[in-house]
Amino acid sequence: MIKSIIKNTILKTYAKMENHPLIQPLLDYSIKYGYNLYCKSKLKAIEFPSEVWIENTNHCNADCVMCPRESMTRKCGFMPLGLYEKLIREISRYNVKRVHLHNFGEPLLDKELPDRIKIAKNHGIKHTFLVTNGSLLFPDVSASLIKAGLDEFKISFYGTDSKTYNETMRGLDFEKTLQNIRIFFKIRRELNSSTPKITIRYLPQKSNKEKTGDFFKIFRPMINKHIGDKLEIYRLHNYGGGKDYYDLGRALMACGYLWNIMVILYDGKVVKCCMDYDGTHAVGDVNKSSIREIWNSDELNKVREDFKRLNYKEYATCIKCDEIRFSKKRHNKRVSGIGSAPAFGIL
Repeated sequence: MIKSIIKNTILKTYAKMENHPLIQPLLDYSIKYGYNLYCKSKLKAIEFPSEVWIENTNHCNADCVMCPRESMTRKCGFMPLGLYEKLIREISRYNVKRVHLHNFGEPLLDKELPDRIKIAKNHGIKHTFLVTNGSLLFPDVSASLIKAGLDEFKISFYGTDSKTYNETMRGLDFEKTLQNIRIFFKIRRELNSSTPKITIRYLPQKSNKEKTGDFFKIFRPMINKHIGDKLEIYRLHNYGGGKDYYDLGRALMACGYLWNIMVILYDGKVVKCCMDYDGTHAVGDVNKSSIREIWNSDELNKVREDFKRLNYKEYATCIKCDEIRFSKKRHNKRVSGIGSAPAFGIL
């Protein structure tokens, strides 16, 4: 909470003073040697990640305008169930807060997804989570996810009518996906289940006319806040250089991702974070090493030390990432209230 308040105050001040010839350099200095020092003080070494992202697939059935899938060069596939079980067995021995069954793809394309959820829950995983576009959330899929024990999921729904939705989430259909969501809530009620709780997320942008009010009108009557359902307004980001929605300024703070989260691609490669959608910088391979070995490896510790020194020059995704920088476009978006949710909780 304190960090969030400090960050928001800095963002607003920076937005107002960013062009002042005397004050802006002072702000840069105070953020780098003040706020960044505060951020670094919160980075604590732990023996095992508190959250693990396991990419079950990087296949996707959509061609969303804000997504850099057209730039992805790695092959598409599904994680072998044997490798997945190996990972879950190791994760179950540690105090992991959440296992994220998704990364860069549409997880519901995976026919083994309910089995993966069951395996995780049978091994005592506290919290299973995924993000979907909801287009494949058919009645039988909804029932299978509920019965498998999925704890929570998020639906990206980036339009408020057929035109804005279909032009933003290209390849999907507004009415069909909306009906899927309605039926999910009906099935959950019929099964008398309080899980999975659901977040429905909206991302205001040019293609969907930024109709935030209409989004709330559509979904507010559907959700059950008493069990943890919620609506979320998101914001565009550069996806580590996959897109260029924000002009990049200097790197002014350490990225805390590598102190908490591990991202494992479907083929077993471990990358620094979810922004590395193309797997350009692998820091390990769970086919060859354990999660714990990779997490405590010299290579990953070197990256952490570089991040603390704001040295991102060796990491192409980080050089182009707006999550660790301040820039004019980004501040205008955030201060205006268009994007109130921090992307991926990195900062």
